[in-house]
Amino acid sequence: MKLIAVDLDGTLLNADSRISEVNAAAVRKAQESGITVVIATGRAVYDVKERLKEAGLNAPIISANGAAVHDDQERLLASYPMERNQAFSVLEWLEENEFYYEVMTDQAIYSPQKGHQILTIEMDRVLSANPDVTLKELIYASEKQYSQAGIVRVASYQHIPQEAKIYNILAFSFEEHKLEKGRSRFSSDSSLTTVVSSNHNFEVEDTRASKGNALAYLASHMGIAMEETAAIGDSYNDISMLTSAGKGIAMGNAHDDIKALCDEVTLTNTENGVAYAIERLLKEACPSPSSL
Repeated sequence: MKLIAVDLDGTLLNADSRISEVNAAAVRKAQESGITVVIATGRAVYDVKERLKEAGLNAPIISANGAAVHDDQERLLASYPMERNQAFSVLEWLEENEFYYEVMTDQAIYSPQKGHQILTIEMDRVLSANPDVTLKELIYASEKQYSQAGIVRVASYQHIPQEAKIYNILAFSFEEHKLEKGRSRFSSDSSLTTVVSSNHNFEVEDTRASKGNALAYLASHMGIAMEETAAIGDSYNDISMLTSAGKGIAMGNAHDDIKALCDEVTLTNTENGVAYAIERLLKEACPSPSSL
Protein backbone atom coordinates (compact mmCIF):
# COMPACT_ATOMS: atom_id res chain seq x y z
CA MET A 1 0.00 0.00 0.00
CA LYS A 2 1.44 3.36 -1.04
CA LEU A 3 -1.43 5.85 -0.78
CA ILE A 4 -4.44 6.08 1.57
CA ALA A 5 -7.26 8.58 0.92
CA VAL A 6 -9.25 9.50 4.03
CA ASP A 7 -12.54 11.38 4.20
CA LEU A 8 -13.07 13.92 7.01
CA ASP A 9 -16.67 14.28 8.25
CA GLY A 10 -17.98 11.05 9.70
CA THR A 11 -14.59 9.44 9.09
CA LEU A 12 -11.39 11.09 10.38
CA LEU A 13 -13.35 13.65 12.44
CA ASN A 14 -15.06 12.52 15.64
CA ALA A 15 -18.40 13.68 17.02
CA ASP A 16 -16.77 16.98 18.07
CA SER A 17 -15.54 17.56 14.49
CA ARG A 18 -11.95 17.07 15.63
CA ILE A 19 -9.17 14.64 14.73
CA SER A 20 -8.51 12.49 17.79
CA GLU A 21 -4.94 11.92 18.93
CA VAL A 22 -5.40 8.19 18.23
CA ASN A 23 -6.30 8.90 14.60
CA ALA A 24 -3.58 11.53 14.27
CA ALA A 25 -0.97 9.10 15.61
CA ALA A 26 -2.06 6.45 13.09
CA VAL A 27 -1.78 8.93 10.22
CA ARG A 28 1.72 9.90 11.34
CA LYS A 29 2.69 6.23 11.65
CA ALA A 30 1.54 5.57 8.08
CA GLN A 31 3.48 8.59 6.83
CA GLU A 32 6.60 7.47 8.68
CA SER A 33 6.22 4.08 7.00
CA GLY A 34 6.43 5.77 3.60
CA ILE A 35 2.70 5.76 2.84
CA THR A 36 1.14 8.97 1.53
CA VAL A 37 -2.05 9.85 3.41
CA VAL A 38 -4.28 12.27 1.51
CA ILE A 39 -7.35 13.99 2.96
CA ALA A 40 -10.29 13.71 0.55
CA THR A 41 -13.26 15.86 1.57
CA GLY A 42 -16.10 18.07 0.50
CA ARG A 43 -14.66 20.85 2.66
CA ALA A 44 -12.55 23.74 1.37
CA VAL A 45 -8.77 23.40 1.44
CA TYR A 46 -8.35 26.34 3.84
CA ASP A 47 -10.79 24.74 6.28
CA VAL A 48 -8.97 21.39 6.05
CA LYS A 49 -5.61 23.03 6.77
CA GLU A 50 -7.05 24.36 10.04
CA ARG A 51 -8.23 20.86 11.07
CA LEU A 52 -4.86 19.34 10.23
CA LYS A 53 -2.96 22.10 12.02
CA GLU A 54 -4.98 21.49 15.20
CA ALA A 55 -3.91 17.84 15.08
CA GLY A 56 -0.29 18.55 14.18
CA LEU A 57 -0.65 16.94 10.76
CA ASN A 58 0.25 17.83 7.20
CA ALA A 59 -0.95 16.05 4.06
CA PRO A 60 -2.00 16.50 0.45
CA ILE A 61 -5.64 17.55 0.17
CA ILE A 62 -8.41 16.66 -2.24
CA SER A 63 -11.02 19.33 -1.48
CA ALA A 64 -14.49 20.34 -2.70
CA ASN A 65 -15.34 16.70 -3.49
CA GLY A 66 -12.46 16.48 -5.94
CA ALA A 67 -12.74 19.89 -7.59
CA ALA A 68 -9.25 20.83 -6.36
CA VAL A 69 -6.09 18.91 -5.51
CA HIS A 70 -3.23 20.41 -3.45
CA ASP A 71 0.06 18.86 -2.39
CA ASP A 72 1.32 18.94 1.19
CA GLN A 73 2.97 22.32 0.52
CA GLU A 74 -0.43 23.82 -0.43
CA ARG A 75 0.52 24.03 -4.11
CA LEU A 76 -2.44 23.60 -6.46
CA LEU A 77 -1.91 20.54 -8.65
CA ALA A 78 -5.27 20.37 -10.42
CA SER A 79 -8.67 22.06 -10.31
CA TYR A 80 -12.03 21.71 -12.03
CA PRO A 81 -14.06 24.88 -11.44
CA MET A 82 -17.64 25.29 -12.62
CA GLU A 83 -18.40 27.52 -15.58
CA ARG A 84 -19.59 30.78 -14.00
CA ASN A 85 -22.87 31.15 -15.91
CA GLN A 86 -23.75 27.55 -15.10
CA ALA A 87 -22.96 28.09 -11.42
CA PHE A 88 -25.05 31.27 -11.33
CA SER A 89 -27.97 29.42 -12.92
CA VAL A 90 -27.85 26.89 -10.06
CA LEU A 91 -27.60 29.66 -7.46
CA GLU A 92 -30.48 31.60 -8.98
CA TRP A 93 -32.68 28.50 -8.59
CA LEU A 94 -31.54 28.00 -4.98
CA GLU A 95 -32.36 31.61 -4.07
CA GLU A 96 -35.75 31.42 -5.79
CA ASN A 97 -36.52 28.29 -3.73
CA GLU A 98 -35.19 29.83 -0.48
CA PHE A 99 -32.29 27.47 0.22
CA TYR A 100 -29.41 28.09 2.57
CA TYR A 101 -26.34 27.62 0.38
CA GLU A 102 -22.56 27.88 0.43
CA VAL A 103 -20.42 28.58 -2.62
CA MET A 104 -16.93 27.19 -2.24
CA THR A 105 -14.30 29.06 -4.22
CA ASP A 106 -10.54 29.35 -4.30
CA GLN A 107 -10.85 32.54 -2.21
CA ALA A 108 -13.59 31.95 0.37
CA ILE A 109 -16.91 30.22 1.04
CA TYR A 110 -19.67 32.66 0.12
CA SER A 111 -23.04 32.31 1.83
CA PRO A 112 -26.16 34.52 1.90
CA GLN A 113 -26.57 36.96 4.77
CA LYS A 114 -30.13 35.77 5.30
CA GLY A 115 -29.02 32.14 5.53
CA HIS A 116 -29.41 31.95 9.31
CA GLN A 117 -32.93 33.34 9.01
CA ILE A 118 -33.86 30.71 6.42
CA LEU A 119 -32.66 27.86 8.64
CA THR A 120 -34.32 29.30 11.75
CA ILE A 121 -37.68 29.35 9.94
CA GLU A 122 -37.11 25.78 8.76
CA MET A 123 -36.27 24.67 12.31
CA ASP A 124 -39.59 26.02 13.57
CA ARG A 125 -41.49 24.21 10.82
CA VAL A 126 -39.71 20.90 11.37
CA LEU A 127 -40.11 21.01 15.15
CA SER A 128 -43.83 21.77 14.81
CA ALA A 129 -44.43 18.95 12.34
CA ASN A 130 -42.08 16.33 13.86
CA PRO A 131 -42.32 15.87 17.66
CA ASP A 132 -39.57 13.21 17.55
CA VAL A 133 -37.02 15.75 16.30
CA THR A 134 -35.24 17.79 18.98
CA LEU A 135 -33.98 21.36 18.79
CA LYS A 136 -30.58 20.10 19.94
CA GLU A 137 -30.28 17.89 16.84
CA LEU A 138 -31.08 20.75 14.49
CA ILE A 139 -28.78 23.23 16.23
CA TYR A 140 -25.93 20.70 16.13
CA ALA A 141 -26.38 20.20 12.38
CA SER A 142 -26.54 23.93 11.63
CA GLU A 143 -23.59 24.86 13.88
CA LYS A 144 -21.51 22.16 12.22
CA GLN A 145 -22.25 23.84 8.88
CA TYR A 146 -21.49 27.34 10.18
CA SER A 147 -18.20 26.29 11.82
CA GLN A 148 -16.18 26.00 8.61
CA ALA A 149 -13.23 28.32 8.20
CA GLY A 150 -13.38 30.93 5.44
CA ILE A 151 -17.11 31.74 5.33
CA VAL A 152 -17.96 35.23 4.01
CA ARG A 153 -21.55 36.52 4.09
CA VAL A 154 -22.88 38.26 0.97
CA ALA A 155 -26.25 39.74 0.07
CA SER A 156 -26.53 37.45 -2.95
CA TYR A 157 -24.47 35.12 -5.14
CA GLN A 158 -24.19 38.05 -7.57
CA HIS A 159 -21.70 39.60 -5.13
CA ILE A 160 -19.20 36.76 -5.48
CA PRO A 161 -16.00 38.30 -6.89
CA GLN A 162 -15.62 37.93 -10.64
CA GLU A 163 -12.14 36.44 -10.31
CA ALA A 164 -13.19 33.72 -7.84
CA LYS A 165 -13.15 30.15 -9.17
CA ILE A 166 -16.33 28.37 -8.13
CA TYR A 167 -15.54 24.78 -7.14
CA ASN A 168 -18.67 23.60 -5.38
CA ILE A 169 -22.19 24.70 -4.43
CA LEU A 170 -23.72 23.17 -1.30
CA ALA A 171 -27.44 23.47 -0.60
CA PHE A 172 -28.66 22.77 2.95
CA SER A 173 -32.18 22.33 4.30
CA PHE A 174 -33.97 20.71 7.23
CA GLU A 175 -37.09 20.22 5.10
CA GLU A 176 -37.15 16.87 3.31
CA HIS A 177 -39.46 17.98 0.50
CA LYS A 178 -37.14 20.86 -0.38
CA LEU A 179 -34.12 18.56 -0.41
CA GLU A 180 -35.87 16.03 -2.63
CA LYS A 181 -36.92 18.77 -5.02
CA GLY A 182 -33.37 20.08 -5.27
CA ARG A 183 -31.72 16.68 -5.51
CA SER A 184 -34.12 15.64 -8.25
CA ARG A 185 -33.69 18.93 -10.12
CA PHE A 186 -29.91 18.73 -10.36
CA SER A 187 -29.20 14.99 -10.38
CA SER A 188 -31.11 14.80 -13.67
CA ASP A 189 -28.80 17.41 -15.24
CA SER A 190 -26.03 15.54 -17.08
CA SER A 191 -23.96 18.74 -17.33
CA LEU A 192 -23.41 18.69 -13.55
CA THR A 193 -22.29 16.29 -10.86
CA THR A 194 -24.61 16.12 -7.86
CA VAL A 195 -23.66 14.30 -4.65
CA VAL A 196 -25.08 13.96 -1.13
CA SER A 197 -22.72 14.16 1.85
CA SER A 198 -25.20 14.40 4.74
CA ASN A 199 -28.88 13.94 5.54
CA HIS A 200 -29.52 17.66 5.11
CA ASN A 201 -27.71 18.59 1.91
CA PHE A 202 -26.80 18.07 -1.71
CA GLU A 203 -23.79 19.44 -3.57
CA VAL A 204 -23.37 20.49 -7.19
CA GLU A 205 -20.11 20.74 -9.11
CA ASP A 206 -18.41 20.29 -12.48
CA THR A 207 -18.73 16.86 -14.11
CA ARG A 208 -14.95 16.38 -13.87
CA ALA A 209 -15.01 16.78 -10.11
CA SER A 210 -15.20 13.66 -7.94
CA LYS A 211 -13.09 12.19 -5.18
CA GLY A 212 -12.45 9.14 -7.35
CA ASN A 213 -11.15 11.17 -10.30
CA ALA A 214 -9.00 13.29 -7.99
CA LEU A 215 -7.56 10.20 -6.31
CA ALA A 216 -6.72 8.70 -9.72
CA TYR A 217 -5.06 11.97 -10.76
CA LEU A 218 -2.98 12.21 -7.59
CA ALA A 219 -1.93 8.55 -7.76
CA SER A 220 -0.84 9.00 -11.38
CA HIS A 221 0.96 12.23 -10.51
CA MET A 222 2.91 10.34 -7.85
CA GLY A 223 3.56 7.31 -10.02
CA ILE A 224 1.38 5.05 -7.89
CA ALA A 225 -0.88 2.37 -9.38
CA MET A 226 -4.50 2.45 -8.23
CA GLU A 227 -4.07 -1.15 -7.02
CA GLU A 228 -1.68 0.28 -4.42
CA THR A 229 -4.22 2.74 -3.02
CA ALA A 230 -6.90 2.51 -0.33
CA ALA A 231 -9.81 4.81 0.51
CA ILE A 232 -11.72 5.22 3.77
CA GLY A 233 -15.13 6.94 3.89
CA ASP A 234 -18.69 6.89 5.12
CA SER A 235 -21.00 8.76 2.75
CA TYR A 236 -22.33 8.92 -0.80
CA ASN A 237 -19.81 11.52 -1.95
CA ASP A 238 -17.12 8.94 -1.07
CA ILE A 239 -18.44 6.24 -3.40
CA SER A 240 -16.31 7.23 -6.40
CA MET A 241 -13.06 6.86 -4.43
CA LEU A 242 -14.17 3.83 -2.41
CA THR A 243 -14.93 1.92 -5.61
CA SER A 244 -11.95 3.13 -7.65
CA ALA A 245 -9.24 2.60 -5.00
CA GLY A 246 -7.43 -0.71 -4.76
CA LYS A 247 -9.20 -1.27 -1.44
CA GLY A 248 -12.36 0.49 -0.30
CA ILE A 249 -12.97 0.64 3.44
CA ALA A 250 -16.31 1.79 4.84
CA MET A 251 -16.66 3.31 8.29
CA GLY A 252 -18.75 1.45 10.83
CA ASN A 253 -21.15 4.41 10.85
CA ALA A 254 -21.56 4.36 7.06
CA HIS A 255 -24.90 3.58 5.42
CA ASP A 256 -25.41 -0.11 4.72
CA ASP A 257 -25.42 0.43 0.95
CA ILE A 258 -22.00 2.15 1.25
CA LYS A 259 -20.67 -0.81 3.24
CA ALA A 260 -21.95 -3.21 0.59
CA LEU A 261 -19.78 -1.50 -2.05
CA CYS A 262 -16.57 -1.81 -0.02
CA ASP A 263 -13.98 -4.51 0.57
CA GLU A 264 -13.89 -3.99 4.33
CA VAL A 265 -15.72 -2.25 7.16
CA THR A 266 -13.83 -0.63 10.03
CA LEU A 267 -15.01 0.82 13.36
CA THR A 268 -17.08 4.01 13.63
CA ASN A 269 -15.65 7.54 13.62
CA THR A 270 -16.25 7.80 17.38
CA GLU A 271 -14.25 4.57 17.87
CA ASN A 272 -11.20 5.80 15.90
CA GLY A 273 -12.14 3.68 12.91
CA VAL A 274 -9.51 5.36 10.71
CA ALA A 275 -6.73 4.35 13.10
CA TYR A 276 -8.04 0.79 13.19
CA ALA A 277 -8.13 0.62 9.39
CA ILE A 278 -4.64 2.10 9.00
CA GLU A 279 -3.20 -0.38 11.51
CA ARG A 280 -4.72 -3.25 9.52
CA LEU A 281 -3.28 -1.86 6.27
CA LEU A 282 0.16 -1.52 7.85
CA LYS A 283 0.05 -5.10 9.10
CA GLU A 284 -0.90 -6.28 5.61
CA ALA A 285 2.01 -4.34 4.15
CA CYS A 286 4.49 -5.62 6.75
CA PRO A 287 3.26 -8.97 8.12
CA SER A 288 4.84 -10.22 11.32
CA PRO A 289 7.40 -13.07 11.01
CA SER A 290 4.99 -15.48 12.69
CA SER A 291 2.44 -14.97 9.93
CA LEU A 292 4.90 -15.78 7.15
